[in-house]
Amino acid sequence: MIENEADTLMAAESERCAAIRDQDYARLGKLLHPTLVHVHTRGNQDTRESYLKYLTDVLEISDVTRENLNVTVYEDCAVMTGRQINTARLRGTESWGQVEAQVMQVWVKGEGGWKQVAFQATPVAGSPPAIPKFGAAQ
Repeated sequence: MIENEADTLMAAESERCAAIRDQDYARLGKLLHPTLVHVHTRGNQDTRESYLKYLTDVLEISDVTRENLNVTVYEDCAVMTGRQINTARLRGTESWGQVEAQVMQVWVKGEGGWKQVAFQATPVAGSPPAIPKFGAAQ
C-alpha cells in the first residue's frame, strides 16, 4: 500500500528502472513527461523521443541500481536525488561496463500521475581538487 507521495514516487522510479532493464520502452515512455530533458553523464542531452530512440538503437542497459534515494515533494513537483549504477553496453558489442552517477530527477504530477520531466546524471569519480577561496593569498 502506498501511503504518501514520496512512496508513490519511489514506486514510479522502481517502475522506470524495471522498464529500462526489461527494454519495455512503451512502459518507460508512460513515465516520461512529453517535455523531458534528459542529460547524460557525458553532457549530451535528449528529449523524450530521442532518449527512447537512444535506448532502442544505441545503448542496451541490463541493470539499473539506485542507492540512497531522497525525495522531496513540493505539491505537484518533486525532486529525487541519489546514486544510479547502470550496467550497459553499446548495442552490437560484447563488452559490458558500469556507469556510476549521482542523479537528480524532477517529477511533475498531472492528470496521468507522476511523470519525470528532468534527469541530470553526473559521473562519480575521485574528489575534485580543492578550490581556493576567492581573494585568498596564493
